[in-house]
Amino acid sequence: MSKILLIIGIALAVAGALMFIADFLPVDFLKQSSEESYLKIEASKSFSLVSYRLHFLVVGIVCLVAYKFKNVIGF
Repeated sequence: MSKILLIIGIALAVAGALMFIADFLPVDFLKQSSEESYLKIEASKSFSLVSYRLHFLVVGIVCLVAYKFKNVIGF
């Protein structure tokens, strides 16, 4: 159980951090465009995992802290 907690914690923390880092990249980072634009526009009613990046990061860190103190918690 504790190894699963570690794996999930690392995966969620890395995914959350990568989503925050991706906001600093230009919109057409992989395409060759003549103009750099940093404003990302998306519909307000569309579903996006990027809107949950803070949740991913926080839950990942909580899982890592729970793994670190697994003896105190009782796992």
